[in-house]
Amino acid sequence: MWYPYTLIGVFLLILICMPKKLTLKEIYFSTGIFGFGTWLGDVLVGDVFKAFQIGPSPITSPIDYIYIAFVPPAIGLIYLNFLTQNKSYVYRCIFAFIAFLLEWGAVATGYMVNKGWNTWYSLPIYVFVFLFFFPWHLKFMRKD
Repeated sequence: MWYPYTLIGVFLLILICMPKKLTLKEIYFSTGIFGFGTWLGDVLVGDVFKAFQIGPSPITSPIDYIYIAFVPPAIGLIYLNFLTQNKSYVYRCIFAFIAFLLEWGAVATGYMVNKGWNTWYSLPIYVFVFLFFFPWHLKFMRKD
């Protein structure tokens, strides 16, 4: 059960200590969008289709809610904070791979239990999100 606590602590420290290139409005808006997307994916794939389970028990505990609500938006905010027009696709692919590794870590530690879902299924989703959706999201927010 150390996995979610560790990730929450690490990402909280990163978010607090990183130099902020996003405005408070962009952080607020992005957190809501990313959190909604994460919850929607978790509910649809995890709860409706029963493809995976977050947490070691079938009963959702408060740490599971905190983990789902905090870690994915934190990854997105860190990514957006350092994303610039001249960042290469390598930078974007590295973040997609990091997100994949974090999900793989959740499965490897037993915090996430796959029930018909394979961790590799998430890789195209991460590639889409980090290569296309997040850059579009940032451009959309900054369009005046």
